[in-house]
Amino acid sequence: MRLKSLTRIHPEAPFYAGLILKGPEQENPEPRAVPRAGLLFILALESPSSVIRGKAALELILPVLEAGETALAREALSRLGNRSKGQEAPLITLRAACLYRLGRFADVPKLYGSPGTPAGQGGDPVPALWDRILPFLAERKARKAPDETAWVSIKNFFFSLPVTEERRWIFAELERLDPGLFSESETAALFGRAATARSAFGQGLSFFRQVLETEKELFFRYPELITDLGRCFQFTPEARKEGLAFFSECAALFENPGKAEAGKEDPGETRLLKYRFLYFAGRIARQDEQYLKSSEFFERALDAAPDSLQADACIWYILMNVLAELPEPSAGNGVSALEAAADLVKSWLPRMSQASYFDDVMDRLSRRLVSARQWKTMLGVFDAMDLSRTGAAAQYAWILGRAVQEGFLETRRTAEDFFKTAFEAGNASMYYRVMSASKLGISLVPAGESPAGENSGGPDADTSGSPATQGLMDFLLGFFEFNAPALAAPYIREQEQNLSISDLRVLAKNLGGQGSRDESINLAARYMAREDYTVTRDDLLLFYPRHFQELIEKNARDAGISAGLLFGLVRTESSFMPDAVSRSGAVGLTQLMAPTALDMAGRIARQGGPDYRSEDGIDLKNPEVNARIGAYYLRYLTDQLESPMLALIAYNGGLGRIRRWLAADNNTGGLAEDLFLETIEFDETRDYGRRVLAAAAVYGYLYYGMSMEAVVRGIYRTVL
Repeated sequence: MRLKSLTRIHPEAPFYAGLILKGPEQENPEPRAVPRAGLLFILALESPSSVIRGKAALELILPVLEAGETALAREALSRLGNRSKGQEAPLITLRAACLYRLGRFADVPKLYGSPGTPAGQGGDPVPALWDRILPFLAERKARKAPDETAWVSIKNFFFSLPVTEERRWIFAELERLDPGLFSESETAALFGRAATARSAFGQGLSFFRQVLETEKELFFRYPELITDLGRCFQFTPEARKEGLAFFSECAALFENPGKAEAGKEDPGETRLLKYRFLYFAGRIARQDEQYLKSSEFFERALDAAPDSLQADACIWYILMNVLAELPEPSAGNGVSALEAAADLVKSWLPRMSQASYFDDVMDRLSRRLVSARQWKTMLGVFDAMDLSRTGAAAQYAWILGRAVQEGFLETRRTAEDFFKTAFEAGNASMYYRVMSASKLGISLVPAGESPAGENSGGPDADTSGSPATQGLMDFLLGFFEFNAPALAAPYIREQEQNLSISDLRVLAKNLGGQGSRDESINLAARYMAREDYTVTRDDLLLFYPRHFQELIEKNARDAGISAGLLFGLVRTESSFMPDAVSRSGAVGLTQLMAPTALDMAGRIARQGGPDYRSEDGIDLKNPEVNARIGAYYLRYLTDQLESPMLALIAYNGGLGRIRRWLAADNNTGGLAEDLFLETIEFDETRDYGRRVLAAAAVYGYLYYGMSMEAVVRGIYRTVL
């Protein structure tokens, strides 16, 4: 076999080669008894790395079971050898799949010490799905008589599974075993779940209506169906009233002792059912803009919430409903309702388990308070916060400090006191730390770890992880060694919590160095958000890289804008991915819409520059073209609005909108630009301005020798 020569290159090479071949072979299958990707994974079963052996086994299980011929199963089984004792759990599971595919059903249960537990694995099934299903299927095949107790257990397990390719195979196999194993209602429910997983909510609702008409009790027996049914009603506008009536009726069964017979005997299961029906009644009512009724459901659901996360979800919806009902804020408008909403938020603060979960709620409340100039009310909310638990504390502290500076708020605390709080607040956003640093005249970036502009590391960078994680790190670094960086991200995410920050830093460097720039930035963001994390210069260099440095610096210079600002825009828009396309159709490094790009390209050509237009449109995935037009557009907006920050807001929210927002703000006295940003009604645009400025400030400091104050002064024209 020629593929075996890969093992002479490196014993781990076949696994990564198999992953590279897997996608193309699935898209364009060839009539092969054993696909080449499968052969490569079989070779990987002999790898000296236990991690790779396990991953290769998991890659083979479903292909072995799905294969029309038995050649793949025979080949894999021959590589596994005759011994199962002492093998890793995934290899035992693969052996079970091979035996099942070869019709050796009586041999499958022998691999397991107890039902669903690989022999010798101490009760830790890997993967749980196959180790639960395969012994049952094999025994069913061998005995040809159903074990009713086992079948009930398997059905309960099966209905809770996410809709995956594995689940589809299992369903088909169960149907082949006995077409009557699932009732018509159960089959309709499973089809409903599959449609919901595809976001085909109308189709899913059609299946679920069959269940409601014939066997409604399935929703009480299998709680996962409640979630899917709730989503179908929520996202099918014409069915919301029907859904609300149904979920209200079901919830009442668990709140009225006289109707408790609909519940479960287990109090925990009864509580969970009550929670789910009330929770989705609240979501359906909210989607139908019945905010008061929605909050009533969530308050009732809160009492039955099974854990703190679900309780937080109920509180989140209650507060968002209150904010949704408030009139659009302006100076002196709707003050009493706004104050009541602020008081409600304060009353819920002690019950929030994860305060950072509510940062978006606090941001929306902040927008309304600033728009209405309710500085004292904002101070009251701030004083009720636990400053160590939420990033919103930094936002409120910054705004209150600025309100003191502008003379809007009188308090014993100085503006500097608020700025220090904003800088030091736990989980503070980079924007508010940057803005506070600029006011305090201090540096956000630790000094002395590496020279400015240098970003050490690459595919050969050493790891500093513990010996316990070295095998895992070797496996993950193999994606970069064997030219498969685009496939690494899911495997990194899967193991992220098992790795140290130093391990993750090495992986982020490799991702960025081999083209997965967005994944590199995202990984750095995740480990920098850990509670035990302390900011380092090296991590900021990773988090704010200078890909396309020469191109971006040249176009910034030609357009007369700062390089740090253009880097910040590109990083925020596309994470330096030239092929990026947004849901709205924006394309490339600077995420340009086609009409805007065409307009700007025409202006560039009329001013004597290159003409990027053609019969096929503009090639916005070309970095040179996109960076030139994007930089020109940002300069154009800056000239129109006479402010880089206002230009950024317009870049995201549109020039017409920013002019309307400015006019409304001026009618109420006008705010400095940083406070005006806090009043922007579009959450995305408000956050966009913050993110780009924070990035520009760090770029200016890290790479161009600028102070935070100088960067902020260059973007905000009316703050300092």
